[in-house]
Parts: sequence; C-alpha cells; structure tokens
Amino acid sequence: MENKEYLDLINYSLIQMDKGSYIEALEKFTAIANSDMFKKLKDQDRLFLKKRISWIQLSLGYYDEGWNNFTYNWLKNSSKFKKIKHENNSIKYLINFDQIKNKEKILIWNDGGYGDYIYQLRLLKYIKKITSFQIYTSKMDHLIRDKKTITSTSKHYDWHLPLNEIPRILFFNPKLNYKFEYNYLIKPKKIFLDYKDHVALTYKTETSIHKSIDYKLLSKLFVKKNNIKFLILQNYLSSKEKLFFSNYKNVEFINDLDNLLLFNDTFNIINAVKYVISVDTAVTHIAGYLGKKNYLLLMYPSSFYWGYDKSVSSDYPNHIIIRQKETGKWERVINKLIDLIN
Repeated sequence: MENKEYLDLINYSLIQMDKGSYIEALEKFTAIANSDMFKKLKDQDRLFLKKRISWIQLSLGYYDEGWNNFTYNWLKNSSKFKKIKHENNSIKYLINFDQIKNKEKILIWNDGGYGDYIYQLRLLKYIKKITSFQIYTSKMDHLIRDKKTITSTSKHYDWHLPLNEIPRILFFNPKLNYKFEYNYLIKPKKIFLDYKDHVALTYKTETSIHKSIDYKLLSKLFVKKNNIKFLILQNYLSSKEKLFFSNYKNVEFINDLDNLLLFNDTFNIINAVKYVISVDTAVTHIAGYLGKKNYLLLMYPSSFYWGYDKSVSSDYPNHIIIRQKETGKWERVINKLIDLIN
C-alpha cells in the first residue's frame, strides 16, 4: 500500500467514525493497525489511532479488546504526573495488577474532568479487594465521604494510577461489574429543598463546545413546557444568558453557584430537585450517583461511556439518553425532550 493510499484510508476511517459509522470505521482501523505501514508511523500517530480504535470498541461493547488498546493511554499523561514523580522518584506507573507485590500501595489520582472523577470513584471497591490505596488530593476532596482515603503526598507509595485507567486495569464490563454501593460521597444536605418542585437544567460544559447547547435553542423548551419550573444549574452565566433566561417566568438561575467549593451547591441541589436535564458533564454523573432521573442530551458521536446507540445507560438505571443524529444538530434532541418530559 502506498503512503498516499494509506493516509487516505486513515482519513476515510476518521470521517466514518465522526459520522457514527462505527462498524465500518472499526474494520478500516483494524486493517490499518495490522499493516506494515502502521509500524512506520510516529509514536504519537500510532497512539492517536489506537485511541480511536479503543473508543469504538468500548462503545460497541468489545471490552477486552477496547481496554487492551486503551493501555497506551498512560503515555499521554506523563506531563500530568510530574508533581507525583518529583515527590517520589521511585514510584512507578501501574500497567497491570500482576506487578504488585505483597503490601505494596497504589496512589490514585485524577487525570480527567470532574465528571470522570465522580464516575470512576465507584470502581475503587474493586481495587480495595486487591491492594491498599489512597486518593491524591484534589479540588473534590470535600465531596469524599471517607477523608482517610485522601493523601496530600505521593511519598511511601509504590505505584500510581490515574482514575481514568481504573476501568482498563479491571477490564471493566458493565454486564459483569454493576453492583455498586453509592456511598463514597458525602451525604447531601437538605438546604435547597425550596427547589423540590424544580427541574434542574445544565446545557453547557466548559470542557467542550461540541457537548454544549446554544442557550437560545432552549426557548422552545421553556415555552412548550411553561408548566415546569426550570432551574439553570450552571456556572459562569454571561449577562446575555441571564437576560435571556429572565424573559421566562418559569426559569430561574442562581448567582454565584458553587462559589465556595466545587460542585458543593450543585451536589445538594441535584438531590433536592424533581429530576435533571443535562448534557454530558459532571452534573449527569452526580445525578447518576444520587439516583435521580436524568435526561441526558448527547452530542454525536458521544463518549464511549454511553455506548453506541442505546437510549438507556449501562451505568445509571435512571438515565434516559437522547442522542444527536447529526453532529452539532440539537433541534431534534430538544423536540424529543419536549415530547418525553412532563
């Protein structure tokens, strides 16, 4: 295969993946990875393609293959654990449990977003069965129930592992790993009970413009469902956004949300409201943890967390998934949401 033909195949596979044609994209990516040309690519290019392959495999439910291709992931995190290595130069990155010897300890640290943090903490119960661990301090410490699991140093640890690598090292499969005890966060406070008749709405995330919805598109939702009290559960509202929401009598927002501690108000508000409408961000994972009904509005294609085309979540039984049919097109999602909620 010539270089140009090979590059054309890679580009074609990426386009198919972005279109959501995962079966065809996986077939092409697999052929690419098994070719002699793949070995000649730069490390970063090989890792990029392995990442795409693992995403597709995990989305389609091919967990063993997906996590094997996810093994590369630690390489891209090397810049993130410089502080850990600086404190403890002998600490090693854990690739598999066979490396752990008797009484060796693991340091778990957050390498992803805050939603990843909430999502992956539930898997620590499986780590606990194998060896002892502690969680490296972060901005989420105040939400952890057992403060004894938190440490502010990497000294005296033999291995370290980012939270996002826990599913890989466990070969997580939601069909086999599903009996979770949702008690690893603090008990919610009953300080926002005034919002018990409201529906919380989160429409944007700071981490991705593609996951976010243009606030003006919400007008139809507010008008069609004027019998519902909506609470905008969102930080960093602009003056234009506030002015827009103020036009609707059934819409409220909170100034200085989570002003003191990250997600502290949000956590307690979600516990109080009737249900939640959210894009793919930490709010949807908090809602899942608290067992709240959550209408999850997903971009296309979405994270492998949510599978390929399911309308329910393998992780959170009270989630109802509404997906884009075409990347960037939210109108159909909002229309379906209007049909489903009451």
